[in-house]
Amino acid sequence: MNNRFTALALRAWRIFSFSIIFLAGCEDAINTQENNIQEGVRFFEMDEIRKEALPVIIKLAKKEGLIRIEAGEFIMGSPLGEVGRKPDELRNRVKISQPFWIKKFEVTQEDWNKHVGNNQLKGDPVFNLSSKILNEICSSSGYADGNFSIIGFQGETGKEIFLEEAMLSHGSWKTAKSPRNYQVSNQKFNDLTDLLDFLNSKNLQQIDRMEKFNPVSRVSYSQVVAYCWEKTQRARLNGSLPNPFVFRLPTEAEWEYACRAGTIGFCGIGEEDLLSGENANIDGSIRGYIIDQRPKSEFSDGGLFTPIFRKGYVPIRPFRPIYPSNAWGLHDMHGNVLEWCYDFYGPYPDDNLTRIDPIGPIRGSYRIARGGSFVRTAHDSRSAARFSYEASYRGSEIGFRYVLGLPLR
Repeated sequence: MNNRFTALALRAWRIFSFSIIFLAGCEDAINTQENNIQEGVRFFEMDEIRKEALPVIIKLAKKEGLIRIEAGEFIMGSPLGEVGRKPDELRNRVKISQPFWIKKFEVTQEDWNKHVGNNQLKGDPVFNLSSKILNEICSSSGYADGNFSIIGFQGETGKEIFLEEAMLSHGSWKTAKSPRNYQVSNQKFNDLTDLLDFLNSKNLQQIDRMEKFNPVSRVSYSQVVAYCWEKTQRARLNGSLPNPFVFRLPTEAEWEYACRAGTIGFCGIGEEDLLSGENANIDGSIRGYIIDQRPKSEFSDGGLFTPIFRKGYVPIRPFRPIYPSNAWGLHDMHGNVLEWCYDFYGPYPDDNLTRIDPIGPIRGSYRIARGGSFVRTAHDSRSAARFSYEASYRGSEIGFRYVLGLPLR
């Protein structure tokens, strides 16, 4: 018995001694792991993922229009002299320890509608309506056939419904030029649901929805998280998404790392000191709203500056994008819509340590949004510019893009 106990003790000591030697030779790996634990970021390492899972992930990423972003280090935030800089952009070194895949373009209304309930669908429905049907649903008669979007909202006198003529352009429905507008009789239909039920009883099917290629907007942080969860569950059920990968929002650090694409200036697009309506969908209506260091004459004399303010969303056209991508192939990281990130808003650390896979504060009142929008200036659309909103915020300028990667927390 004593001999057996001695043998077991000796074996345990050898294992312990080997562990000490091994750990002493892997100090950097230990520090990295400790930092990960402190940040509460990763429970999996990419090397631990079975090799057979990666081809499945690569196939799914291609289908979803995602670009692989390799691990690396970068300087997050902005230098003191950067134009438009805000106090919360303190420079700090960040290491992204694991590769991830991020959507090449912002999520469109069409993408959104595939994974949400009827009460969250985006884009007014479009129907082809005959003169006979129009005469039945409107207040008078003498209408002509056509394609119409159905718009319902709360007016001064109660719930009102209007029909607006629509036209098909580049595969997407938009308001026709000089459109015909008709009001639906509120004596016949109490609300939009009543009208849609009536059209269904007439076997009239919805053709499509308006502006389906526009980036989705007016979505809250909570809705976006639910969207990613639903997308993950569906992919798991059909076998296209192996564990432990998930669809989720990018962390603030992942977002800025992807936006910069190796650049260190205020804009991740190209090498020139330029961010205006020429290369991003921002408010470039006056010279003071853009950042452009190229030699040019005064605004009144023309020169290189052309005021560009589209006053609305730019549709997502994967095969014919309106604006250039950054060096890693990502579009609209500057402008179009602000993009939700995973993190609670909080200050960057005031130290010289390298943060590894940071995910922001453990709690907070506001969530991060990045990238500027079509109503923001170049100063607000820089790579380092930060915004924060309550999770319930659903503004007209806020949307998102998602990541395929390892789970957080």
